[in-house]
Amino acid sequence: MGLLAEWIVALQGLLDSPSLVTLLGLVLLTVPIVMIARVLRRAGYSPWWVLLVLVPLVNLIALWVFAYARWPALDEAPPHG
Repeated sequence: MGLLAEWIVALQGLLDSPSLVTLLGLVLLTVPIVMIARVLRRAGYSPWWVLLVLVPLVNLIALWVFAYARWPALDEAPPHG
């Protein structure tokens, strides 16, 4: 049996544990949410808007609105030059 096949068998054994799958799922969900919250904060919006990411279709509409709306952080920035 090759090295790749051994890794696959080992991962299948680990994923049989429901607590490990839950932990992995929480980590994979938390990391992007934290990053999106930081972007929203820097853009001048409340980080709580990140909760829209969890609602299907609403997240796409919110992305479109935030992409084309005037960012409050740009209004507060001092003029260049």
